Amino acid sequence: MRAHARITALTDAGILAEIDRCFALLLMHLGSSEDAALAAAVTSAVHRGGHTCLDLRSASRPIAELVEQPDTDRSVEAPDPEVLEIALPRQDTLLETLLGSPVVAAGESPDAERPLVLDRDRLYLHRLFDAECRLAERLVALATDSEPIPGVERAIARMFDEREDRTPEAVAALRTALEHRLCIVTGGPGTGKTTLAAKLIAVLVAEGLADPRRIGLAAPTGKAASRIQESVRGKLAQPPLADVPGIREFPAEAWTIHRLLASRTSRLSRLDALVVDECSMADLKLMDRLATALPPRCRLILLGDANQLASVEPGSVFSDLCRAGEAGPLVRSVTTLRKNYRFAEHSAIGRLARSIVAGDAAGAAAVLRRGSDAETRLGPLADEDAFDRFAEKCAETWAEHMARLEADPEAADPFPSERVLCSHRRGPFGTQRFNRLVERRLARMGRRSHREEFYVGRPIIVSRNDRQTNLSNGDTGVVVPAGSGRPQVWFPDLDRGGERYLVSPARLPQHESFFALTVHRAQGSEYDDLVFIPGDAASRVNTRELFYTAVTRARKRVTVMANEDAVRAAVMRTTSRSTGLLDRLR
Repeated sequence: MRAHARITALTDAGILAEIDRCFALLLMHLGSSEDAALAAAVTSAVHRGGHTCLDLRSASRPIAELVEQPDTDRSVEAPDPEVLEIALPRQDTLLETLLGSPVVAAGESPDAERPLVLDRDRLYLHRLFDAECRLAERLVALATDSEPIPGVERAIARMFDEREDRTPEAVAALRTALEHRLCIVTGGPGTGKTTLAAKLIAVLVAEGLADPRRIGLAAPTGKAASRIQESVRGKLAQPPLADVPGIREFPAEAWTIHRLLASRTSRLSRLDALVVDECSMADLKLMDRLATALPPRCRLILLGDANQLASVEPGSVFSDLCRAGEAGPLVRSVTTLRKNYRFAEHSAIGRLARSIVAGDAAGAAAVLRRGSDAETRLGPLADEDAFDRFAEKCAETWAEHMARLEADPEAADPFPSERVLCSHRRGPFGTQRFNRLVERRLARMGRRSHREEFYVGRPIIVSRNDRQTNLSNGDTGVVVPAGSGRPQVWFPDLDRGGERYLVSPARLPQHESFFALTVHRAQGSEYDDLVFIPGDAASRVNTRELFYTAVTRARKRVTVMANEDAVRAAVMRTTSRSTGLLDRLR
């Protein structure tokens, strides 16, 4: 089968998207061979799956395996078995084809006019190659720009009071922030990252290395920005940090990265230091834009959890950065916090999280199966009917909560204490179906009418940044009754000084209901009670990183609604993204 026909067959089968096919046809029009055009279509497709490049060392597998997007609603019929076996040429043959192609540039000296770049065994879309190279160059430059600080040990000691636990890791991170322009801190929930962030800010101010008015605080999402802002503000108000001269001039206002980039001329360009939280959610293009926009002498402090899910967009930047700290230029820049202050040593949630990270499927299943201390539980969810019944049960909980909101919107909590997370957005066990089921049940219970869009108690998540309302993608709100008789949407994470942040429904940017959230959407959030629905054990969405991220959103209790096979499969399946950033950083 000729490449042109193969591309069409793969597109018709839903394996490639129409944009991949059009890209390949354009390249053939520009003189590309058919095999090179097919490789370009696959490179375009894997980019949407989070890869920054097509790794040619593994590209001989069937294309359906390389680009499969498991969380989709495909209405096409099952592909012909012959289509599922379509593969790219062998690596040596493909390399020779690509090297001679007029649309492929060499990685050593890439021609800006060629849309693809071949760098060793990796094929890139040109813009992603540029972003990866720029980011690596900037971060290595920051990591290697260092100078000794006189009296560094005394400066660090002043950041702790006599009752505090001075772990070697926290001390190492403070030393790195003082002596280097790049400081990377990774650790799980409860390891003290935000407490350390406040100390890092205070020590830079105390030693005159940053003007408190020129220190930025940022995160990828509005919710994450609100959390780091409140935490840092609280820590800096307590001694010994509150006693640092000039620290009160620090504005302690966190911005989303997108908003910070939009204010480049007024804010970002003047910074002496920037602290970014929840960096595992930041993709390659966003981190490249941020690093490129920083002033040359600005210190960059990155906080996150290397074991969490990578960003939805291409790249696994934070994970790559943390791995780069094992050897090479970044070896002195990366600190891993290990002591957990949230979960006691024998806490079930803590044991479950450790088992998942270690790839111990039997251990994770045992913790859930035991459920002896009511922190963790494995609940059955046999099929779609069981999923439906659970959604209807949740609707009853929401109905009771809505009644409380309607009766006393000032006193009621914005959301029920239990939060439902799903691995999938689409499909039989996805959030879209769950949300539809809950809303239908609420309508049957009389809590809403089919014509009523903004009914009291409706939970809303914003899906697009909006400067007019100051709302960001990921912000969550709830519809409440207002004094005017018209409903308003309350965004509790944006409340300031005891005043509620209310937005008229007419002014809302793009949004949707969320009685359940995907794990991706819940990153950066924490809940007392959590129910996690992974879905089918065979789903490639269910990985160790996703399972760990879901479980560690819980503070007190987590219920995994699945059979034991799904738990074991998720722990054993790891996320693997093709990227060259780690090699460039080393």
